Amino acid sequence: MSYMEDGEETRGAGRTAPRTRRTADGGPSARTLLLTVLGEYVRWPGHDGVWSPTAVAALGALGVPEAATRRAITRLTQEGWLSARAQGRYTRLTLAPSLYRLLTGWTERLSRATRETPWSGQWQQLLLRPPAALREARAVVEEQLAFEGFGDLGRGVWIAADPGGVDALRALIDERGLTGHATWMTSTVCDAARERALVDQAWDLGAVRADLEAFVNRFTDARAGTDEEAFELRTRLVHAWRLTFERDPRLPAALLPADWPGPAASDLFVATWRRIHEPAQRWWAHLDRDPRTG
Repeated sequence: MSYMEDGEETRGAGRTAPRTRRTADGGPSARTLLLTVLGEYVRWPGHDGVWSPTAVAALGALGVPEAATRRAITRLTQEGWLSARAQGRYTRLTLAPSLYRLLTGWTERLSRATRETPWSGQWQQLLLRPPAALREARAVVEEQLAFEGFGDLGRGVWIAADPGGVDALRALIDERGLTGHATWMTSTVCDAARERALVDQAWDLGAVRADLEAFVNRFTDARAGTDEEAFELRTRLVHAWRLTFERDPRLPAALLPADWPGPAASDLFVATWRRIHEPAQRWWAHLDRDPRTG
């Protein structure tokens, strides 16, 4: 597998996320997988850092060459997402506050993506119309809006059925100096046909369906015979699930077709994750040792 760069970008909480890449064959790059590993095995259990040899070994288990992993670490450090401190012959990597917030946002969104979205008939609605001079700040907020499940109706109007991301968005809008250009509302649509048309205008559900079905097809029969295989499967499972919920607005069942694949994908993710969590954690514990102790 060739670890060549092209220009994909991830989203997350608080600022534009680190630039990520895909390999020449379309698979996740060293940088992308490193972010997933940091989120799942460092940030999720509440840690703030990891030894560099642990990161190299973890990505090695995923088929990433050591040189590619070290380049990814160097770039994330140069960009301020990681800090690196030498301790004897080894380097300790610490998550910068910005990366910690980003991975926290991923974790919270992942958790919401496994639950049915409650629905009272009220849409969350944002009118965002900053001046042209603030277009960079607007771009950052719009990335986060899409990440939190908001759909774009055009002319600065965004809607979502899920209110779970509103608080984080309010904070980001304030941080970016756009509060005076943002108006939050809730609204209802009384006509079912118009509501379906609204959904079709805000989201490409056909593309979301394809993502969910691809996830189900990929992981339905996934099994792990060893702890190392469980680590690899859990990492790729979480990475693939994050890509689905970055695109899926997680609309309530009342707004979706009866054959919507979302519940099946969510159930599969939860069941698979629970089945392989413990052996994957054992493998990580095997890797995540202080290298100075031998």
